[in-house]
Amino acid sequence: MKVLITGVAGFIGSNLLDYLLEKTNWEITGIDNLSTGRLDNISHVNDKRFTFVHDTVRNIKSLKEYQIIFHLAALPRIQPSFEMIIDHVNENLINTLHLVELMIKENHYPRFVNSSSSAVYGTPRNIPTTEDEPFASLSPYAYQKEEVERYFDILSTRYPLNYVHLRYFNPYGPRSFNPENKFNAYSSVVGIFLYRFKHNLKLQITGDGLQRRDFIHVADLASANYLAAIYPHKLNTAFNIGFGSTLSVLELAKMISDNYEFIPKREGEAEITFADISKAQKILGWKPTVQLHDYIRKEISQ
Repeated sequence: MKVLITGVAGFIGSNLLDYLLEKTNWEITGIDNLSTGRLDNISHVNDKRFTFVHDTVRNIKSLKEYQIIFHLAALPRIQPSFEMIIDHVNENLINTLHLVELMIKENHYPRFVNSSSSAVYGTPRNIPTTEDEPFASLSPYAYQKEEVERYFDILSTRYPLNYVHLRYFNPYGPRSFNPENKFNAYSSVVGIFLYRFKHNLKLQITGDGLQRRDFIHVADLASANYLAAIYPHKLNTAFNIGFGSTLSVLELAKMISDNYEFIPKREGEAEITFADISKAQKILGWKPTVQLHDYIRKEISQ
């Protein structure tokens, strides 16, 4: 089995690579332009089954050798998407459609596991939120994720696309915070809080901290990607990938430290994310296993 991971040097991509190398005997090609990813994230990998390509997704010329594509390459930040509009459209929409065009031109349709986002729901009307919740994007980033899903759905009426959209809720885990990334202020709040705690800095809570989030460990995201990739039948649907519980940002901060302060609220972000994960549990046989409080307890004791 030959597979491609786009965005392999990023937070989620590098953790997925580790998971697949341990779980499978697949031959894996990973591509990353290192705009937000880091070579350090994959420098520990010494396996002949893995080949790294330093390039942009737009320069991929063919997908014919691959049976599975894990598409994670993106500019994954809500606030910068309001300012760097064209950059985000190119990275989050155009690059993805480039891959779709290649599949159509080559008449080759590998299983395409697309990393989407719970941001497509905005602040949802129904809590917990199922995959049937209407799209209500609050940011350009969310709208780009929404557009990608809609393109796949429309194009699949004409071409035999074979895809799965995984709507990630709020990922955290190893490599989630890169202090050298100019967008690090918009990283996973868990990673930001732990970084500031370990450097004896005040935790900074946006707004009143009552916004609630469904936090999901990156190892559980990796297992969801794997199960979506090996599912024996065509799916062409979306799955929520969260833990299925919710915690306020203020509660999260108090789990880590009592040294915190409040900073102005950010617009364009949901008041609550809370996944109904029953669809992924029933169809993929997936369930999250890593408890947030266990992860935090381990991190703050180091």
